Amino acid sequence: MFEFIEHSGDVIKKVWGTETWIFSAHPENPSVVEVRGDEYNFLDLLRKHREYILGNIECSDFPILVKIIDPNETLSVQVHPSEEDAKKLGENDHGKEEAWVVLSDRGFMYLGFEGDFSELEGDVIKKMHRVDVKRLDSINIPSGTLHALGAGTKVLEVSTNSNITYRVYDFGRGRELHLDKAKKVVKKRSLDELLLGSIRDKPLNTEFFRIGYLHLRGSKEFLVDSFVIIVCTAGKANITGKQEKTYIDSTKHVLVPGSIGRFVVEGNAELFIISPGKQCAK
Repeated sequence: MFEFIEHSGDVIKKVWGTETWIFSAHPENPSVVEVRGDEYNFLDLLRKHREYILGNIECSDFPILVKIIDPNETLSVQVHPSEEDAKKLGENDHGKEEAWVVLSDRGFMYLGFEGDFSELEGDVIKKMHRVDVKRLDSINIPSGTLHALGAGTKVLEVSTNSNITYRVYDFGRGRELHLDKAKKVVKKRSLDELLLGSIRDKPLNTEFFRIGYLHLRGSKEFLVDSFVIIVCTAGKANITGKQEKTYIDSTKHVLVPGSIGRFVVEGNAELFIISPGKQCAK
């Protein structure tokens, strides 16, 4: 059986910049991945080898969506529903919980809302917190959190496998807003809940996913019982399993199936290690 799945990322152009989807199992944009040089639709590969790829977890769908967001302009002010709220509102997609790790040297974002939710329209950023951030800052954005990513602030985004967004304010770009739904799902959040410090100091853990950071200089062994997605943002490293070997750099990401058990990463690289959270545990 194969030991590694590879993906270069799917770049999607947006009015505000680009976002790159990595190992997407979302039906709106499934990735085409490589296994031993052959291409496969990632959803088809999951259907055929579900237990082998996922490992020792239980979930109805592939639980994670990874993106790299690179905005030239500030994104819309938006909010995402929880799983419960998505069902109540009749959505055909899951709720969305997400987190960001800042990849640009400096940046900013808008978080939270200090007004009354009945006032959730118009230029809402006047009642949001503008937060300056720096490289490797980690930000938790649970469902119901009003947020907008600032122009020039490149981030690694990890979320549950959902593509639901309720836009509240779009800086005059003319796209559809979703104010009625947004008012039903938005929640008060303190900045202490959202700003988690540098991921260099501690992993970002939620019940839905985990993001670890590794500044690799040499080699490191990993023991796993569920799948791991490895994203490289600088340098290069070799990844060795029981019988197969591959490499990773900023142009190629790797998913290690949960059933492989053990693998070793060796080289000089900056890596993010992404895995499912406790919600999927058996």
